[in-house]
Amino acid sequence: MKDDARSWALAEESITLRFQPVFTAQGQVHEYAVIGRCRPSPWSGLNPVGQGAGLLAGVAFFKHFKTPIELSYEHALDVRGTGDLAERLCGELGIGLLDSSVWVNKHARYDDAPPLLIPAKRITFTLPLTDRLSDHAEVLARYPEFQARLRARLLPSASRSKSTGHGTLRADGLHVQVPLGLSENRALQGRFFTLMERAWSANLHVVAGGVEDIRDFAWMRLHSDLLFRGAALSAPLSSECLGIWLQADSNAWRSFNASTTRFAGVEDT
Repeated sequence: MKDDARSWALAEESITLRFQPVFTAQGQVHEYAVIGRCRPSPWSGLNPVGQGAGLLAGVAFFKHFKTPIELSYEHALDVRGTGDLAERLCGELGIGLLDSSVWVNKHARYDDAPPLLIPAKRITFTLPLTDRLSDHAEVLARYPEFQARLRARLLPSASRSKSTGHGTLRADGLHVQVPLGLSENRALQGRFFTLMERAWSANLHVVAGGVEDIRDFAWMRLHSDLLFRGAALSAPLSSECLGIWLQADSNAWRSFNASTTRFAGVEDT
């Protein structure tokens, strides 16, 4: 039997994959954050290299299921460097834009691999704050205890009526880290409210990440229209664990409910 080893680049052998659900205030899954950590592989000539290996493996994983699923991926782009940010993001992650889809294996090491595509509208990149993506970045940076980062999407763009191949980045969200004990700290609560107001005035939808205490989640969801991510709601899931669930019914991938009414100050009936 002859095994086509090129397919390994699209699986989990070169990456430790985890997927952490991002929830709505009602406890339903909104998206999955792809968490990937590169590790050495004896097949380094065939496996994906660079900082986009986790993204490539994550998209390949979800391609096994028939239902389109929303993803997010964090990248520490050097936003102070020169050059177009979208072009640099694509270069560092080894991706590109093909029509209205992100081509995640564009820089793979073999030439005859078919393009691995995900609709650009279904993937969000979490990037450092910069005024090159949002005019409000300087104001949002005044709250360092919340470690604010921008959420942005790659959109098609054209230069002299010709597609650029990397598109343009547009910020449409903000990711903040929730300090432990927010629900009991009045000073932090005041700054949190002010930061939320500034984000919403900038038309940035907020993801509250790092939620480690269910009491903080209960307090925030009573006061804000946010998305939530953190160990209090769900630990990062292995590909094996998530795969079993999605194989059962990938059409219902949003149906998992992470919260109950008792965490909202309402007694269960």
